[in-house]
Amino acid sequence: MLYLLLALVGMTALIVYVLVIFREVPGAVSERWGELERLPDNLGEWTLDVDSSEALAASARGQSREVRLWRDPGGGWFARDRLVRQVRYKNHASGEIESIDPDVPIVRRRVKAPPG
Repeated sequence: MLYLLLALVGMTALIVYVLVIFREVPGAVSERWGELERLPDNLGEWTLDVDSSEALAASARGQSREVRLWRDPGGGWFARDRLVRQVRYKNHASGEIESIDPDVPIVRRRVKAPPG
């Protein structure tokens, strides 16, 4: 029973150590798993969507469809930023926002640096 308790305490200490190292040491996560792919250049800018089927349907209703990628800051100690796609529909005549779609999270991949 004592060996089981010692193993449990040791595993807990190891897990806490790894979490603290990955959180506090700059570059530890990127060295182990790679860098996240670059953010798009037009981050946060609304662009008019004219090609998609949703944009054509909105145009038939008298609306324009605008899309942007937004970096949503995470809250908390271990929270991370996330990238989301936001969509809004504006009235052609008045320019007022009539409706919005729910945010869709975009998964960013990790890119390993070439060796050398």
